[in-house]
Amino acid sequence: MRVILNSSAPIPKKLSIAIAMVIAHSWASPHVFAQSPIDQSTVIAAYSATEDASKLDPVVRQKQQRTDNQIYEMTTIHLQADHDETIQFGQSVLNQKAIDRYQANNVAQLLDTMPGVGAAGSPRPGGQTINILGMGGPADVPISLDDSLKSFDKYRQGSVFIEPEILKRVTVDKGPHNVEVGNGGFGGKVALETKDATDLLIDDHLIGAFLKYSRFSNNSQNTYTGAVYAKAPSGIVDAMIYFTQRDSGEVKRPDGSKFMYSAQTQDTYLAKFNIHPSDGHKISFNAMQSGHKAWEPFAAMRDVDAFPTTAEIEKYGLDEAWKRKLVYRDQEDSSYSVSYEFNPDQNPYLNLKATAAYSKTKQHDTRPESASAFSSGNLGNESWVDYVNTTFKISNTSDLATDYGLHKLKVGAQLQRMEQQSFMLDKSKLKNADYNYGYYQPPYMPQGKQDMWSVFVEDQYQIGAVTITPSLRYDHIRNQGEENIANAYNVPTVGHDYSSKTYSGWSPRLAFAWQQADYISWFANISQTWRSPRLDELYAVQYSQAAAPATSLYLKPEKMLAIRLGNEMNFQDLLSDDDHLQVRLTYHHNRGKNEIFKNLSSFCQAQGEDRANGGNAGIDVCQGDYDHGWFRNVKDYTIKAYEAEVFYNQPMWFAGLTYAYIRGQRDQSPVNPWLGRKTWMSSIPPRKATATLGVNVPEHHITMGWRGIFVDAQRRSLRDDDDSVAAMTYSLPKTKGYALHGIFVDWSPIGGRGPQLNFSIDNLFNRDYSVYLGEAMTGTGRDYKFSITQRF
Repeated sequence: MRVILNSSAPIPKKLSIAIAMVIAHSWASPHVFAQSPIDQSTVIAAYSATEDASKLDPVVRQKQQRTDNQIYEMTTIHLQADHDETIQFGQSVLNQKAIDRYQANNVAQLLDTMPGVGAAGSPRPGGQTINILGMGGPADVPISLDDSLKSFDKYRQGSVFIEPEILKRVTVDKGPHNVEVGNGGFGGKVALETKDATDLLIDDHLIGAFLKYSRFSNNSQNTYTGAVYAKAPSGIVDAMIYFTQRDSGEVKRPDGSKFMYSAQTQDTYLAKFNIHPSDGHKISFNAMQSGHKAWEPFAAMRDVDAFPTTAEIEKYGLDEAWKRKLVYRDQEDSSYSVSYEFNPDQNPYLNLKATAAYSKTKQHDTRPESASAFSSGNLGNESWVDYVNTTFKISNTSDLATDYGLHKLKVGAQLQRMEQQSFMLDKSKLKNADYNYGYYQPPYMPQGKQDMWSVFVEDQYQIGAVTITPSLRYDHIRNQGEENIANAYNVPTVGHDYSSKTYSGWSPRLAFAWQQADYISWFANISQTWRSPRLDELYAVQYSQAAAPATSLYLKPEKMLAIRLGNEMNFQDLLSDDDHLQVRLTYHHNRGKNEIFKNLSSFCQAQGEDRANGGNAGIDVCQGDYDHGWFRNVKDYTIKAYEAEVFYNQPMWFAGLTYAYIRGQRDQSPVNPWLGRKTWMSSIPPRKATATLGVNVPEHHITMGWRGIFVDAQRRSLRDDDDSVAAMTYSLPKTKGYALHGIFVDWSPIGGRGPQLNFSIDNLFNRDYSVYLGEAMTGTGRDYKFSITQRF
């Protein structure tokens, strides 16, 4: 990110001055703000790195080209008379060049390059979730694809299935500071944008084609991509059809062994159609569909946790003996959206956008006929799970000039429905009428729907060098469960109640920014928000004789008070006439209340205090006075995060360094809220630093460099302060620190019209390591990656 200033003030020339400024002002930050004073004809605006560079001011274009080699971009802000969006502080962006260079297998691997952001899970297809600031559930980190919300919350599965090859831009918001995110988003938000025809057409061509081939050595992966696209001579219509196939073998560990049954073949289709009927109007249609079929372990986020015995191999043969421990997974993921934009050039009060979207992710798992009878805990011998999201959103942004400053007023409304459908065949209950002879809904994955109606307003008010942005959001959420078809989980007398439950409330937010000088900006955010319990948390049940068999309709909404402080420093022409140093420092302080957690181990204060003192009191000491649902609200928690990001760019070379330290503690133990002491949160990643150093050879169209990821040991565990058996269940194994090195080369042998070659090596020294958030999952071995791309 960088800033273009209308200022006659001199910019520092000496490195010593820059270092002094960094030391003097070392706080934390997302974004840079416009120069002060400012007249009524200019406004602050966020610049999109995906804009056509040929349409930009030459100075802006030169600055954009320099950021292309950063690990990622911190959203650029500059002065311009026309703008479309309000500023979102704290965003980090992966542009097309970064996405191509990383050659990632999945979206979570792409985001692992950012401080405070990490991937949890395994290298298997669909085995990843995204963790931001120590929070990683689908409710805490919502993901959207072209404004279509994606959610997948199946037991022991990942939540991200998007093919990176179709993406042109990934935007990450950290923390719950975005007024357009409601009902959660405590960790942040990830917005994915797909390519379209105008991104791929060369110069002023009206028709084109795109071909790409990639080869990864570690798992013998081949990726084939092709697209055709065109636009009308008048520019009124453009369209694109895009296809990519990822075909791989099994992933290898550093020691040469393989992640059994990690091979994949995944096909992805993307179609986009845009209409510009007249100036200021745009109508877009987007459709994406992907899917894969393969034998896999049931728990995609983990390694194989069940192996055939010698006797089973002798009886069934090696292949069948293995498949008896696996599932044959048929997975489909689709998204569809239509949007309308109206942004007339001469009307500052209208910048309207309306979007309707539908997405569905489904999995059908089947075990072979020879498999044993699997219980409901592993979704039986066959299961069907669908997650469906339907959304409608409309917003308008108005520019209002007054005698006392500039207002950028955004108002909007959202309607959203999240549905989950589940069904399974439990062969262990084929003769049991109470379990509908084996066909019923998993009790921990109930069917139901959650409807949300929301309105929001945000006023970005700029006066001189100060910008103040208050915002307010209202959410009304109605949850409705569905009765289980199995009578064993539909017993009203023990609390199996699937009736509706409604939550509503306000989320006030306030952002403040000050452009202290042309090279330093300060900002602060404070946000109070909340989330409704999810369907699984409200309507999950257990059998009648369990200690906590009931639904949990008594749950309170989770709440969070989030504070973010920071600054950003930008120094131009520091060591040469065309360089840029950017420093961003950020501090996050998130205080969560009424955390929702499983109800187990210690059910009441008397039992909890006895166990905290070394006793072994049973549930009878509670005398029936405790929450009887499977979930409950436990005590509060605090997450603190410190981030530092430094980027230096100049025409011949570039460098980057990031650092993140996150610390999270609960006031009590989540399995014993009366423990009497704080405990470490298991979802907090270890400290992480990343570094990049590279060179440009413009005359040969080559960029090459080195990058490193340095992860500290994770020495903290919930079990450090709670050594109960239940605490062990919800703890992750501690891990050692490690360093991973890689190299990359980008080369266009004959310039922009010729082929683009990307070569990289991940885990250059084949380092053996374990990933903490992957439940100590062994990392992947050295991987040579190569791709060749050609546009016609």
